[in-house]
Amino acid sequence: MDGTLVDSSSKVAEVWSAWCQRHDIDFSTVMAIQQGVRSEDTIRRVAPHLDCVAEGRWVDQYEADDCTGVVQILGAAQFLAALPSQRWTVVTSAGLQLASNRLSHCQLPIPAHIVCAEDVSVGKPDPEAYRLAASRLNFAPQDCIVFEDAPAGVASALAAGCQVVQIGGEQKLHPDILAVLQDWQALSVVSTQDGLLLSLGEVALSD
Repeated sequence: MDGTLVDSSSKVAEVWSAWCQRHDIDFSTVMAIQQGVRSEDTIRRVAPHLDCVAEGRWVDQYEADDCTGVVQILGAAQFLAALPSQRWTVVTSAGLQLASNRLSHCQLPIPAHIVCAEDVSVGKPDPEAYRLAASRLNFAPQDCIVFEDAPAGVASALAAGCQVVQIGGEQKLHPDILAVLQDWQALSVVSTQDGLLLSLGEVALSD
């Protein structure tokens, strides 16, 4: 969600800055590892002496209460509208309340089979989240295409056996990434008898 469907970078920096000041933690250290990872897992790495679950809830609630500055990634709404509702979902390290608030704020749909932080026992880069999402959609992971922007998310999706397209960045985060796109504007989707055909500029992918 964050970094793929919505740009929440300013709000993410704001909340982690506030949290770091509360606990005298180095802000740059946190920002270097938090992308695509559950809040409690980030806190566990930088401050294992704290109640990581409770602190993670504080971070998520701070973000959920205010979506100011969170905007849709270009073309996201149009692309999602072209997908059959039963063929896609969101796999996010955010909690359900935060994810729902951000998607709604950006006028994006909340999918029925969304996978959030509280749905998994181990967060990204572990593959549990993407395996769960594939099972909820009744597809094998290898038949799923994942759009990711974060190293932890890419690692999770690839470990689950999914194909991966990267949103954002100049260089591939992993050699097995199929393509790198800056937003969703170059994407189109067509429903065929055999499934979906996704076109990424000159690249065509099917699931």
